[in-house]
Amino acid sequence: MLTLCALVAAGVAGVGVGDRLYHGGTTPPGAEAARAEHALSTAFRSGVPTVTLVATAATGSVDDPAAVRAGTRLVARARALPKVVAVRSYWTERPISLRGRDGRSALVLLRIATSEGTAHRDVEPLLRELTGRHGPLEVAATGPTPVGLAIERQSRLDLQRMELLAAPLTAAVLVVVFGGVVAAGLALVVGLAAVVGSAAVLSGLAGFTTVSVIALNLTTALGFALAVDFSLFMLARYREERERTASLHDALLETVRTTGRTVVCSALTVMASMAALLVFPLDMLRSIAYGGMAVVALSGLLALTALPAALLLLGPRIDRLSLRRRRDGTARPAAAPEKGRWYRLADGVMRRPVPVVLVLGTLLAALVLPFADARFGTFDDRALPEGSPTRQATETLRRDFDHHAVNSVQVVLPGLDAHRAWEAAALDAYARRLSRLEHVTRVETVTGIYHHGRLLGPTHPQVGYASPAGTWAAVVTDIGPHAEEGAAVVRAVRKTPAPGPFMVGGTQAWLADLQDSIRAGLVPALVLITVVTLALLAWCTRSVVLPLKAFLLNVLSLSAAFGVMVLVFQQGFLRGLLGGFAVTGVTDTLVPILVLCVAFGLSMDYEVLLLSRAVEEHAAGASTRVAVARAVQRTAGLFTASAVVVIVVMAALAASGLLLLKVVGVSLAVAVFVDATLIRLLLAPALMALLGRANWWLPVRRTPTDARPEPEAESEPEPAPEPV
Repeated sequence: MLTLCALVAAGVAGVGVGDRLYHGGTTPPGAEAARAEHALSTAFRSGVPTVTLVATAATGSVDDPAAVRAGTRLVARARALPKVVAVRSYWTERPISLRGRDGRSALVLLRIATSEGTAHRDVEPLLRELTGRHGPLEVAATGPTPVGLAIERQSRLDLQRMELLAAPLTAAVLVVVFGGVVAAGLALVVGLAAVVGSAAVLSGLAGFTTVSVIALNLTTALGFALAVDFSLFMLARYREERERTASLHDALLETVRTTGRTVVCSALTVMASMAALLVFPLDMLRSIAYGGMAVVALSGLLALTALPAALLLLGPRIDRLSLRRRRDGTARPAAAPEKGRWYRLADGVMRRPVPVVLVLGTLLAALVLPFADARFGTFDDRALPEGSPTRQATETLRRDFDHHAVNSVQVVLPGLDAHRAWEAAALDAYARRLSRLEHVTRVETVTGIYHHGRLLGPTHPQVGYASPAGTWAAVVTDIGPHAEEGAAVVRAVRKTPAPGPFMVGGTQAWLADLQDSIRAGLVPALVLITVVTLALLAWCTRSVVLPLKAFLLNVLSLSAAFGVMVLVFQQGFLRGLLGGFAVTGVTDTLVPILVLCVAFGLSMDYEVLLLSRAVEEHAAGASTRVAVARAVQRTAGLFTASAVVVIVVMAALAASGLLLLKVVGVSLAVAVFVDATLIRLLLAPALMALLGRANWWLPVRRTPTDARPEPEAESEPEPAPEPV
């Protein structure tokens, strides 16, 4: 009853959570790019456009009288809107650069005083006012802010699609796994409760800090998958214990004592992986960490409290509506045979551990090789579905205009007065130096336009490169603003001597600041994950060697996922099988960090389950090979079924129209698949067979089982075939 009341309260608290979240949170606090953007919007009231309106004539050209009148009215309406600090257009100034090559489209460039956190309030109403049909013109918006808002809207749609796809498929998988509707329904209810709780948690966090809408998608998927996982582990052990004792109460106590410990260790391990995201000074990653840790803790709590209470209330009715019945009509025992197919598989692997390790090691090494060619950047408008108006507007800009000029690097020189001769001369020399940098096609500032160190001519007077606050310059490159080379240009600009204090802004500068913050936090995050994971596994397994082995295997499965990520999404291999997507030639800077922290925790979930059972069997007197084979027999069905559930959830995430969520979903699904098959079923038993008694080494003390010799070269006799 208490859980039901809490669930209702969480459902009320989580209503409308999507409206309180936003796309963004990828700008480090105090970043130079953000300070430059703020100065341009407030002090200079100029700069590269925040919003670019692409106006296309339905018939004729943009120079037709009707199109000119509509375009002029559009500009006047834009200037009257709040937060708009600068407007340039083809119809008011007639620069040829703002007219499309085919003459059917023209640009209106808007500079808006806004930020990621206030884009909802500042830009969304503006877009509703200015986009759409305006007489003979069809107007669409592009630029960093409109693309971000479009991604946010698509994320909300994809979340609903994910829930509609994942829930029924997961329910079907659970019914097959448990062989009954009641038990499967119980696990599904726990998963849905975790999802409701995660929405409530994020809604509460949104009142105190900025929370990314991506956090809602990821924490919902993670919470649902883990809640079902933990329920699966608990229910399977409960059924097993019921076969051993006539008392349902005793079976439940033993389930909580044994598997409950595994759930606690697993939940803490996943939370430690998510906590590593807090090292990075980015609101997006931190909100995912907060939401992820909360939903994992909630999933574990529900599995240890609400689920046992429900089992106690249901009693024998847990086997109602069972699909597997004996001939006498009673439910068939759920406990796995002692020497079933999983036992035989593990025993066969441990008889030939060296070939297994060599073959699988080679295969996993081959999978990770593409990651060496990773080119880190960030996804642009092509992360949106093909039918998105924002993406179509950007493609028009890219095809018919000098889009590099619209996305130039901005160098802000506060206090520099170009009306003074010596300062103008210093600015001239500085612009010449900048124009000689690699990938720079020209530099535009108040003193003129520069190309390869030469002055070509004056700039357009309406651009406004000079103001009482100082001067700024536009550094136009020949590469996209979202590529790694763009960030390299920014770093070169920042190293170039300037005639005074300066700041560098623009999309390329934002990317450079983002990459620098990721590099600065990567080592501390990896150290945190390593230390906490090894400590938790040592507590769970009472061994020093087993945690090290588990950590190594997790690194292998993650490496394979990273290789597939680059092979598929950066290089476009098998893109047709995933519904098709734009191959941008870059790997998003944030995706490997997200996949690392989430997949590491999910993979460790299976390792904890396997090792806990192996430790339990070994403590009962079994040799290493027998203990491992029994552990695989008892847990393989669980973690493979769990992997199917996770893959279903991640496949629903991969069905997203957003490239970012598609990459995360596919990468996590690959990591879980590799981990649950190649790693846990084959490589882990092979390594444990090679390590022998060293698996259980603990420097503090030696148990009686450790002290006696083990028949490592022996195995239990081959079991007879199972009855059909």
